[in-house]
Amino acid sequence: MKIIRGVSAIPQDIIRPVVTIGNFDGVHIGHQELLNRVIKRSNEINGTSVVITFDPHPLKVLRPEKAPRLLTSLQERLTIFQSFGIKVVICIDFTKKFAEQTPEEFIKEILVEKLSTKGIVIGYNYTFGKDKKGNIELLKEKGKEFGYDVEVLEPVETNNQKISSSGIREHLSKGAVDKAKEILGRYYSIEGIVTPGHHRGMGLGYPTANIYTIDEAIPKEGIYAVKVEHGNETIDGVCYIGTQPTFAGDKVCVEVHLFNFNGTLYHEHLKILFVKMIREEMKFDDREALIVQIRNDVGKAKEILS
Repeated sequence: MKIIRGVSAIPQDIIRPVVTIGNFDGVHIGHQELLNRVIKRSNEINGTSVVITFDPHPLKVLRPEKAPRLLTSLQERLTIFQSFGIKVVICIDFTKKFAEQTPEEFIKEILVEKLSTKGIVIGYNYTFGKDKKGNIELLKEKGKEFGYDVEVLEPVETNNQKISSSGIREHLSKGAVDKAKEILGRYYSIEGIVTPGHHRGMGLGYPTANIYTIDEAIPKEGIYAVKVEHGNETIDGVCYIGTQPTFAGDKVCVEVHLFNFNGTLYHEHLKILFVKMIREEMKFDDREALIVQIRNDVGKAKEILS
């Protein structure tokens, strides 16, 4: 997969591009249908499947106080695009200057003059350009003028609800990681580097790896059954997200206890896949009560993961 950063870097030799456009945060099953349609259409015309995406998220530039907590980093999105078989990704730097571009300018300067686009596949509610004034009708109208076709993907639903990135965030805020999985088509995950902690888990008989992560959308505080990717292996475990109220903590931390693992993990990269919430965070009267509850949590996690 070829990654192009910035409009000025777009080459003139992309063969018969079929394009989809968006932020693709989470790359959920609705986004995945767009990717599959783009690939299908490009194959039909012996063309090239192209994704145009933006970094940072437009709201982080235009209205940072309203910007959502991202479900996937740019690198994660790129990895998923590649796994689906997309040939080219154009990552546009989203700036205030770019936001001033009119819909007509976006179509003419990027889709037509830069790319010579032959096909566009977009979602039913797609808008673009300054003040989101561009819409499907405009894309179709200009398509007749510039010689590209437009395919519109109707809403993708699960359990009679439209798929959306905001819906995933809502599930995560409630700890419903299993419902988030239904929309994502995969386990929700966060990743990061193992850093030294307070060693409280080891003192309780359940050593944990403390994860430093820059991922933004952290599930609700509580205990989760998880799978953890470490190098080429996947290990079952239990993850704690919270402030450690039993020890008068005040900072949210992410810790994971791996089953049947005795190695050293400091400074190692881990990816935590959330399978199911076991319980919400609790404060315990004493250390012994906490140990009993951890033992129960581990047992439940093993049942869920078996």
